[in-house]
Amino acid sequence: MIPIKASVLNNDETPDEVQALKRMFHFNQILGKAEEQKHGLNGYTNSLKYGNDLAKILILWSWKQPWMGVTVMFYGQGKKLYEALAKMTDIKIDWFDMIGNICLKFKGHVSRIDIAVDLINYGFSVDNIAEKLKADTYEFLNGKTKRKIGLEKMKTIGNSGEVDTLYVNSRKSDAFLRIYNKRKQGLSNKSSGYYTQAKNTQDWIRIEAEFKHREAHRIGNDLAK
Repeated sequence: MIPIKASVLNNDETPDEVQALKRMFHFNQILGKAEEQKHGLNGYTNSLKYGNDLAKILILWSWKQPWMGVTVMFYGQGKKLYEALAKMTDIKIDWFDMIGNICLKFKGHVSRIDIAVDLINYGFSVDNIAEKLKADTYEFLNGKTKRKIGLEKMKTIGNSGEVDTLYVNSRKSDAFLRIYNKRKQGLSNKSSGYYTQAKNTQDWIRIEAEFKHREAHRIGNDLAK
C-alpha cells in the first residue's frame, strides 16, 4: 500500500499513484491492458484487474476515502503468472527492490505477506509434530518475546485418530501458522496438479504462514532495509 497525496478525488479520477505503481511493476508491458472495475474490496471503491479470475492482480483505491491509499494485491496464481510472463519478456522482477521502493520511496508499507515451505521426504508428519508439541519435546516461540506459545492457541484437525492439519493462532491474528499433510491432500484428487508428485513421495508436509497488519509492516520494512 502507498499513500495518496491528494486529499480529495472525483469519482472518475484515477490517482497519480496508480500510474506510478503500474510503471514500477511494468504491469502493462508484462500483462497487457488492465480491466477497469467500478468496484473494489475491503472498502475500496475502484480497481484495475490484470490477468483473469483464476490468476489475478488488483490495484485498488477509494475516491471516497483517499486516505486509504492505493493497494496492489497479488493473488497466488496471479503472482506466478506475472513472474512467468516477466521472464518471457526479459523483464527482471526484483522483489527486494520493489518492496524497498514501496516502503522507502513511496512511504508505504506491506499489508500482508504469505510464506510457504514444502518439506518433502524429510520424515516429518503433522501427527508426530502435534504429539511432540503435547509432550513439550517441540515448542513454538513468539518471535518477539521468545516466549512459548501455549497449546490453547493451537488447533488440530484430522480423522482416523491422526492429525492432518495443525493451526497456531487464529486467522484474525497478525501471525497465523498452518501445517498440513500435503501428500494426503494431493492424493485425494487425481485431477489435481499435485497428484503425481504426491504419489512419488514418502512424506510431504507444507508449512504456511500469514503475516498481516503490524507484523507485515515490520517484515516489509526489514526487507526494504
